[in-house]
Amino acid sequence: MRKPLIAVLAAALWLTGAAAAQGPPRRVMSLNLCTDQLLLVLLPRERITSVSFLSLASQNALLTAEAAGVPVNYGSLEEVFAERPDLVIAGTATTATTRTLLNRSNIPLLQVSPAENFEQIRAVTRLVSRAVGEDAKGEALLAHMDATLAELKANPPARRIVVAGWESAGEIPARGTLFDEVLTAAGAVNLASTLGNPAGVYDLEQLLLAKPDVLAFADSAAARPGLRSGQVQHPILRKLYAGRQIAYPETLLACGLPQSADAAKSLREALLKATARAAP
Repeated sequence: MRKPLIAVLAAALWLTGAAAAQGPPRRVMSLNLCTDQLLLVLLPRERITSVSFLSLASQNALLTAEAAGVPVNYGSLEEVFAERPDLVIAGTATTATTRTLLNRSNIPLLQVSPAENFEQIRAVTRLVSRAVGEDAKGEALLAHMDATLAELKANPPARRIVVAGWESAGEIPARGTLFDEVLTAAGAVNLASTLGNPAGVYDLEQLLLAKPDVLAFADSAAARPGLRSGQVQHPILRKLYAGRQIAYPETLLACGLPQSADAAKSLREALLKATARAAP
């Protein structure tokens, strides 16, 4: 992750330098859920031409385009050419064809790597806020993030809380993932770090043998019908983990944002309530 992030930061130096010379972009378009979330807090609505359609789904986004009254796009070049933004912000998965055509049309493109930890969140937030000419807002977001992290670190839970982030198909997020970073900031222990195999797929029996204190589920995954929700509602889990199953915003799995510190604080509160209600 570190090398791609450094490469994107280096590539962005020219773009942000050009923006400083010409003034900040007045019309910004985002093609990525995570950069959507940054733009929605950095820019007034009139400066955002559109964000990705993924921001319409409340279960996938911390902030929704619908609530903000911002148009959405589906990531097509036709939409980019129709909107004619001053700057397009996208993830690093943007295709070479898209990059080439945008370069030929003289529409600047800023590609942003996903952030998997708070150090990378700082880098990405500064990269985007500088590119759109909102350095002060970006620093304010980071100052709030750092203050929240410091508060959490200064007041750790009184007891060790082991959490299983049981994802779709029984996957447990490994160490080094965004889930692990947020959970650690909340003062809990990722089950994966206690296992010989730090990541993998675990069936119900293996999960019960590991004896985590709390089960954590992505909010939309727990609500959707299917095998995943069937596992959540298993009679054994309902009995053994009554009051010790919590849901967290699914965006935490996809987007490293300054708001991730607030998510860690909310997660801490939920974990303390869960462990207080029922002993393992």
